Amino acid sequence: MEKAIESVKNIFKIPDLRNRIFFTFGILALYRLGCFVLVPGIDKDEFAEFFKSIGNGMLDMANMFTGGALSQAAVFSLGIMPYITASIILQILQKSWPYLERLSKEGEQGRNKINRYTRYLTVGFAALQSWGVGTTLISLSSNNPDLLTIQNTWVFRLVVMITLTTGAMLIMWLGEKITEKGIGNGISLIIFASIVVGVPAALSDLFQKVQGNEIEPPVMVVSLLLVIVTIVFVVFFELGVRKIKIQYAKRATGTGQMSGGASYLPFKVNSAGVIPVIFSGAVLQLPMIVQGFATADAANIEPWVSTYVLPVLDQLAYGRPLSQAVFFVATMFFTFFYVDMLFNPKDTAENLKKHGGFIPGIRPGKETQNYIQGVLDRLTLWGGLYLSAVSIIPTWIMSGLQLNALPYWLGGDFFERILPSIFNSGTNVTLAVALGGTSLLILVSVGLDFVNQVENQLIMRKYDGFTSGSKKAYMRTRRYG
Repeated sequence: MEKAIESVKNIFKIPDLRNRIFFTFGILALYRLGCFVLVPGIDKDEFAEFFKSIGNGMLDMANMFTGGALSQAAVFSLGIMPYITASIILQILQKSWPYLERLSKEGEQGRNKINRYTRYLTVGFAALQSWGVGTTLISLSSNNPDLLTIQNTWVFRLVVMITLTTGAMLIMWLGEKITEKGIGNGISLIIFASIVVGVPAALSDLFQKVQGNEIEPPVMVVSLLLVIVTIVFVVFFELGVRKIKIQYAKRATGTGQMSGGASYLPFKVNSAGVIPVIFSGAVLQLPMIVQGFATADAANIEPWVSTYVLPVLDQLAYGRPLSQAVFFVATMFFTFFYVDMLFNPKDTAENLKKHGGFIPGIRPGKETQNYIQGVLDRLTLWGGLYLSAVSIIPTWIMSGLQLNALPYWLGGDFFERILPSIFNSGTNVTLAVALGGTSLLILVSVGLDFVNQVENQLIMRKYDGFTSGSKKAYMRTRRYG
């Protein structure tokens, strides 16, 4: 504890580092301010009541990633998701489109062009999403005339599109400024801040429900313990690395012979990060959107839709067993897909061979490629299982297994009779979602990255870091500085 306090004091002894941290927190404060600036044409109180009444799990998760801006109809309601979607698509296209792949290898100039394309694509996604938001609000206003203060639908839709698209671009600009002049990755820190601000509200909601006897104290204690265990589990996996030893052969030089050395080829257990979970969440949003369109005009709905389509969509609702099964399959698929896009064992094996490196006991070339591929496949399997477990277990804690919602021919009535109600309905502890699943993955990974970057700045200036002893820090400085 004393060492951590001393490290914090060291931060304020370095003017450049101190200014970068103050700049980072200043930009995050501006972002939070934008989460309370309202979109013109929407009645805030009416919208808040409507948002609270619909209580959808996916919608609550989207609101969490915007720092509550969505539930308040603020200009930052779209959050950073349009930029993230554009970035992911461009990242995938770099592996499949020769033009973008060539740009990615052209250094700074190529990266600048890719960043420009990402911004253009962000504008497109933001405009498309804001149009959808405006159209949805217009349709909802038919049942609640007080929801909108601008009665002309085309004017209202235009105002919403301009406001929300501008807000999304402003968030992107703030994130880039943090990356350029602050500490850490700006986009990640904005998401981090959006999630963190929801934790106090979740804690307050938890204690209010305990006081109101909506949640039993033992249930609260067990839920909090499960959340803590999940946090430890996530930290353990996020720090997990599989190191493949690489040996380099002796090479002849102009003045003699250079002795060989050894190094390691590191692969994270969770190499895919949080991307597969985000993609899987997007897949699960599709049934909800289709169901919204199908039930929008209930009077004119086709009989076959109500007989065959709506029951399936109902089983895909948030937290239902079929929904969780689809999420698990989608997460495993996207984990393998994304890792395959990130790593190319063939190129790695060729680069090792070119530089005289080899894995002890493995022949260079094809055998090295197969060995690296096998290691990646095993790590990806465990990484996918880890992502699925961390995302699904918090949902079970809050919403339960919901096995009683299964059709009768799959045992829904049977599970209703034999299982205690808490197993089917959950604990209703919203903290499990606020500190679970995707949010917890982001909090841990971004938090660790921020601390590591601050520590690196301290070590570069010969100060003790948070985790390094003074002697170790000094040796690292002498070696790399």
